[in-house]
Order: sequence, then structure tokens, then C-alpha cells
Amino acid sequence: MKIKKLLVLVSMLAVMFSLAGCDENYDAPFEYNESQIVIDSMYLFEEYVDVDKKFADYYINYGTEFEKSAVKGIVQAKETDKVGNYEDYSTLLQNVSAESFDISTVDAKVINGKDYVTVKFINNASERDVEISVKFVENAQYYIEYDKLSTDYIASYLEEVLINNIGDTLDDYVLMVGIDRAEYIEYTREMMLLEKGITPYIPEEMVVSAVYSNKELVGQAGMNTLIGMGTVFIVLIFISFIISLFKYLPALFAKKPKVEVEKKAETPKAVATPVAVADNNENLADDSQLVAVITAAIYAYEAQSGNGAVSKDKLVVRSIKRVRK
Repeated sequence: MKIKKLLVLVSMLAVMFSLAGCDENYDAPFEYNESQIVIDSMYLFEEYVDVDKKFADYYINYGTEFEKSAVKGIVQAKETDKVGNYEDYSTLLQNVSAESFDISTVDAKVINGKDYVTVKFINNASERDVEISVKFVENAQYYIEYDKLSTDYIASYLEEVLINNIGDTLDDYVLMVGIDRAEYIEYTREMMLLEKGITPYIPEEMVVSAVYSNKELVGQAGMNTLIGMGTVFIVLIFISFIISLFKYLPALFAKKPKVEVEKKAETPKAVATPVAVADNNENLADDSQLVAVITAAIYAYEAQSGNGAVSKDKLVVRSIKRVRK
């Protein structure tokens, strides 16, 4: 049972690696000549490689998407990657034709995408090789202009040109030269469109990137890893420091309670009932019983304290005043 699981796992891994290692192949999304499309790519690179700085800024800020990508990539590779002076293609492309051009001499390859074609070639700059990648898409305007140049129109045009220049008709000329009449008309139509700058494809993007060795790439990857991990650890340490300060937040933001001074209730002291002296005009006859009680109480108190008996004749209560509590 374990062997079967192991075999299934190995098979799955093999399929994954095989799919990852294989590029998906597409048919050509539009008609093109392989040598001609490489020549066109190199012409495009030559057109923007020596652009003056003020024009470069204009292309980068206000140009088409292709102009922005081309000029920005060329400038960045030279200033950031220090590739030096680019290889000059002007001599190579001088009076070159698609039939005589060998793309292997410039280390170029053409890759078909789903709806685009990518041309990649190497520029041997003075300090470092540079890979140029140009992406082409189909040009709908080409087919509109192509239909305008009908076969009859091209045949009439060639007939007139041949008679005026060499005195032969179109049929006599193709017979004499030994070429197919339809192929000659088609070739003429393509040349007329090419003279107008109309091709079956148009450039959409150019990517210019410096070529680094595996050793350099590994070194850069290691440096990027160290920088990334160092940044992560620094941020984690900073976050830990911030979290450690959270314990002080409750005390910092807590509202201080209002201190209310509560006065202790004082125990009222027993206050001796004062014997207030009433006015002479106050009538004591109404309080005769109360006078008798107070007089008896004073007499008893003095007797107990050892002061001797107080004569009732000498003890006179002159007034009594009620104290309100």
C-alpha cells in the first residue's frame, strides 16, 4: 500500500515538472516573415537608442505606450545597470533584405503567443549584454489598406509601369523573368503597403533588460533575501516594543476619580443643660412642678458629692428656659 502511494506521488511530481518545463506552443496569430520581423525589431531599437534627453523625457511622459516602454527601458539599462554603449546595428541593417538576413547572427528568436508575437535578440553592449524583447500584435489597418489595393488595380499598375520602362506587358515580363504572376502581384502589394509604413503587425511593447550571469543572479537573490529578512525582523522588533508599552496605556488614559473629602461625623458632646436666667418679667408660677423637680435634683447631687446638705431656704431657682434640640 505504501509503495502504491509513493508511486502516485512520484507520478504527480513528474507531471508537474514536465508541465512547468514545457512552454505552450501557439500557431502564428498573423502572417509574418521571421527574418523580416527580426529586422523590424532591430530597426525599432535603433530608432530610439540614441534619443536626446529632452526627447527621451517627452517620449516617457507623453509618448505612446510602445515609445514609453522602449525609451524608458533603454535609458534605465544604461543608467541603472551600467551596460555602457549599445551595439550599433546601422551597418548590419544597411541594404539588408529578409531573404539574405540570418537571424542566428544576432542571436534572435521568434516566439508565438496566443494573440501576439515576441522577438528577442541580444545586443552586445560595451559593459554588459542586453536582451531586447519586442512584442507585436496584429494590425487591423493593414487588412483595410490591403483590400483597397485589389488584384486588378495592382495588375493595371504593373502593366503601366512595365510598358513605360521596358516596353513589356505584365504577362510578357513574368514569363521572361520566370516568376509566378500572382506571387509578383502579391509582392508588389506588400511593397506598396510597406512604403506607406503599413505592416501586418505593429509593436506594442519593448522590454530592455541587462543580462546577468547565474553567479550574479544568486548574489543578488541572496542580498535581496538578507535585506528582506532584516527588514522583517526590524519591523517585528519595533512591533514588540510597541506592544510592550501597552501595559502603560490603562494608567495613562484612566480617568482620575474625584476625591471627595468626607468629613467624619463628630460625636456630639454632652452639653450640660444651661440654667438660663429668665427675664424678671417671666412668670414662674406656671412651672412650679418643674422648679420643684430641679431643686430636688440639685439638692441630691450636692449631698452625694460631700458638699453637705444644701438648705432648701438658700437654694433659689430664679428662672427656667427650655433648650430646643
